[in-house]
Amino acid sequence: MIYKFRLVGTGKEPFYRNFETKDTHTFLDFHNAIQTELQYDRNQLASFFLANSKWEKGLEINLLDMTTDSYTPVIIMEKTQLCELLTEEDQRLLYVFDFFSDRAFFIELLSIGPEVPGIAYPRCTEGMGDPPEQIMIEDIGFTDI
Repeated sequence: MIYKFRLVGTGKEPFYRNFETKDTHTFLDFHNAIQTELQYDRNQLASFFLANSKWEKGLEINLLDMTTDSYTPVIIMEKTQLCELLTEEDQRLLYVFDFFSDRAFFIELLSIGPEVPGIAYPRCTEGMGDPPEQIMIEDIGFTDI
């Protein structure tokens, strides 16, 4: 199945992108598609969060496992398929792309439909506006940590 998402940014200028992904793609595949489309450095920290109807953060899907103990369960983007956590239309995600400023995009699962033969997924299908600038870790002086 194909998931159609709308990613929306907040800011002064309107900004959105629509993405289509296979339900069997991982959250890392989706992360990389977003990063590529927005021309961001995909090595910067990012996380997805399941969100409720009020856009409140729920379960986190991490880019990396940064826990120091073996007792804390961590959900990693690379190991988690979209269909494992997203099963119905209108589900929401927050995509935190700037941890130090807590900036995020709002993502909604618009529809679930059949795959179209010959189409390469994931892909951006529509968009408007320029994305917010990505703040790089080295730009804020954390390179010596």
